[in-house]
Amino acid sequence: MPWYEIPVKYMSIRSRVQLLNIEGRSFCLVFNDDKWVAFSKSCPHAGAPLVDGWCEDGQIVCPFHRHSFDLKTGRGKLGQHNYIKIYPTKIEADRCLVYFGSSLWSRLFSK
Repeated sequence: MPWYEIPVKYMSIRSRVQLLNIEGRSFCLVFNDDKWVAFSKSCPHAGAPLVDGWCEDGQIVCPFHRHSFDLKTGRGKLGQHNYIKIYPTKIEADRCLVYFGSSLWSRLFSK
């Protein structure tokens, strides 16, 4: 699967978590530690929308039960036993791109 461009209108908002939908994929985007981070839109604990959460010490904090997840690895704090998906992002020619990976079906049937 290819890398997808994040529309420039989202790149001007660096102060809060945003919800995006690109190519049928919904995900959250936040500017943290001088870089863009794309991640799951829902908390795995109770399904809360992480767009309503906030960043604190390199973590996204869920607005419902305060579960927090590392914005580099997606891992929850010790004892939570859960994680969120972190999607790779990169800056290329002044554009921010996100990669969603390939689905199981595309891997099975692309051979």
